[in-house]
Amino acid sequence: MSYRIGIYAAQGLRNTMEDTHAFVVDFDSIHGQGYFAVFDGHGNKRVSEWCGANFHKILLDTMQNSPSLPPNDIMKDAFRKADEKLEEISENDSAWCDSGSTAVVAFLRYEDENGSQKSFETSTVKRIPDSLGSSISVPGTGVLKEPTPKARRVLYCANAGDARAVLCRNGTATRLTQDHKATDETEKARIRGAGGIVLRGRVMGALAVSRSLGDHIRYEKIKMKDYVIGEPYVSRTVLNEEDEFCIIACDGLWDVITDQQAIELIRYQDDAQKASEALVNFALQNEYLLSRDNVTVMVVRFAAAPKAAA
Repeated sequence: MSYRIGIYAAQGLRNTMEDTHAFVVDFDSIHGQGYFAVFDGHGNKRVSEWCGANFHKILLDTMQNSPSLPPNDIMKDAFRKADEKLEEISENDSAWCDSGSTAVVAFLRYEDENGSQKSFETSTVKRIPDSLGSSISVPGTGVLKEPTPKARRVLYCANAGDARAVLCRNGTATRLTQDHKATDETEKARIRGAGGIVLRGRVMGALAVSRSLGDHIRYEKIKMKDYVIGEPYVSRTVLNEEDEFCIIACDGLWDVITDQQAIELIRYQDDAQKASEALVNFALQNEYLLSRDNVTVMVVRFAAAPKAAA
């Protein structure tokens, strides 16, 4: 495998757990590709659970039906299709109307220098799941495409809301997503331009996030989705030998730790599972700034951890 995954989630001080997460190894039948996602629900957990169970299917369907579309556009299209499906569900069931979820989705893709996968050859492998749901590949049955030796690893990240992905590159934090909060001046201007207001730091006085999936609620003539849109921010990062790992987590973590602090806390922990647990425990046990939210952290390690200085 070209990566190792660690996942840890805790309800924390909240009365309910509304976070979900998902990952798929060898995504789109390409050996070594991966899909990683965290969804942070609000209102209730209907939308976040639906996203955890279905978003990867929508992304895969979009990729296979539009093979010539750039991955950045595929990510945007998948968010659009997911939100349209959630609107359809909400129209048929009012219990879904006030449910929404932030989303951060990462797709690790193998590409030739021209950005294609046409030169990849078909191989035969057998995937054996381990206790974390990851997998290893050994000779056996099952058909995958094998990247060429010169193929590049490219990490595409998309988010709506304040769930975040942060890359560790040679010990330095690089944010791959963009927080969407009602207090952000750019988002505030967009909301006002659409005819909405930001009251007490919340869209229409209700939601602190300015982008999400779901939230298809109406207040008389007001349609919340006109202001809390589902269009994601998307980034593309060509990985190199300096890229060590990526942290994908909800705001329950990022509310109490900076990007760089999170990187430094786990950089020398080679076990991705223990690294994810360390970040969640920090958020829920920090005596100076305690997270009062659900906390879900996924660590995707691309390379062995460096040795700590003596």
